[in-house]
Amino acid sequence: MKVIKIRINEAVGHVLIHNQAGPDGRRVLRKGTVLTPEDGETLLSLGQTDVYVGVLDEDDIHEDQAARRLGDLLAAAGLTTSNAATGRVNLIAETRGLFTVDVEGLLAFNDRPGITLATLPNNTPVQPKKVLGTIKIIPYSVPQAELKAAEAVVRERCPLAAIKPFTVNQAVLITTGSEAARDKVAGSFTGPLRERLAEFGAELVDGPYVAEDEQAISQAIQAALDGEVEMILIAGETSIMDTDDITPRAIKAVGGEIVHHGVPVEPGNLFMLAYHGNIPIVGAPGCARSKSYNVIDMVLPRLAAGERLTRSDLVQLGHGGYLK
Repeated sequence: MKVIKIRINEAVGHVLIHNQAGPDGRRVLRKGTVLTPEDGETLLSLGQTDVYVGVLDEDDIHEDQAARRLGDLLAAAGLTTSNAATGRVNLIAETRGLFTVDVEGLLAFNDRPGITLATLPNNTPVQPKKVLGTIKIIPYSVPQAELKAAEAVVRERCPLAAIKPFTVNQAVLITTGSEAARDKVAGSFTGPLRERLAEFGAELVDGPYVAEDEQAISQAIQAALDGEVEMILIAGETSIMDTDDITPRAIKAVGGEIVHHGVPVEPGNLFMLAYHGNIPIVGAPGCARSKSYNVIDMVLPRLAAGERLTRSDLVQLGHGGYLK
């Protein structure tokens, strides 16, 4: 596209480069408008004889058409798009779930002149109608070759952005501690964890309160597993301090596998994750009783969406893990 100053009677069919205001200062024509004969009459009535316009090259694609093409490619299950306007198309959630982004693919997509996509962070839990990101064509048009290069990135990295539905419907909370702390421990963890899980469409079932004893915790875990639970949360009067602590030993005693204990997140360093088959077992640190954003909010949505997290996944939380 070339930007030139042209006589009004020659400007019809070209793109208006700047907003045009009337005598009262109010805008009468918006930048980006493809000028019509009526628009030309308006400009003449304002006393103008010429105007700056963008003249598209033969292979240029108008900003709205380019944004629409990219939006159609990025649309996926659970994710729809808005109408194109001013070179912009928004990505919008149709369903509740975990919004995921191929970060390397997004970088490659944005490494094109004049073509941008801004998104929510990877692994963000979202509700229906939430705007997830926006495609914006910066100039009034882009060359066909650049648009095709961006489209190729979307096809190659498909899905570049997606919504994973939450699949966990029910979790059980086992609490541990001394008899004197029963009400305080069970009461302080249950409410915040129940509210978090409800956002994912999952029910929190009140499990037993047991002594900080390996056999008692093992029996509580086994009872939950026998009930075909989809996730187990364990929270105690004292957080898990070591992989050889009572709760990790109890998990291993029923055939569970400890993935990792101790994560680079504050608050939440004492978080632990284990699995029994496909069932995640979360050792919740003390910050799980807080409604403030903490390690639980970084991990729980991913588990609720059925992701099987590894030690590497937990170690990577250190980037952005300082939450205070």
